[in-house]
Amino acid sequence: MIKIQLLSKENFDESALDTYDRKQEVNKVYRKQNGEYVLVDCPYTEDWDIEKKRQVAKDISSDAYISFMALDGKNIVGFIGLLKKLTHKYMILDLIQVANSYRGNGIGRALFNLGKETALKAGAKALYISACSSEETIAFYRAMGAQITDCPIKEIADNEPYDVQMICPLK
Repeated sequence: MIKIQLLSKENFDESALDTYDRKQEVNKVYRKQNGEYVLVDCPYTEDWDIEKKRQVAKDISSDAYISFMALDGKNIVGFIGLLKKLTHKYMILDLIQVANSYRGNGIGRALFNLGKETALKAGAKALYISACSSEETIAFYRAMGAQITDCPIKEIADNEPYDVQMICPLK
């Protein structure tokens, strides 16, 4: 049974993601061409080395974030990290991940919905997402109700030029 709980310094540390399986095989990505997003072939494998895992763990456990983790027993099988500080009435969904072998079981949906509830309680009007441009990732966010924004946050878009800038309105 998967359990979701608030991440804290008491239940999570910098090495908590050391064995986390981030692997994702990507075949197609969205790229902007003539003002429209189109799918293009771009096969690669997304994975994180130990340094990246530890940096992510350090980030999402910092005071700047509200984060939750999904657990299967004691194993972390997913997590979401939201930046506490609102930007233009948006709460920024900085990271959401589900371990490779656990995808397709509703964990991402549960984490995303918890992110929406958290943002709403914080007074946000929408979640802002700088999304990996992979076909599967964009399909997930669209299924969650997110849409590509015409008004991206410039600093974020400039920092991640290949990401797709999206918002998910909160109701």
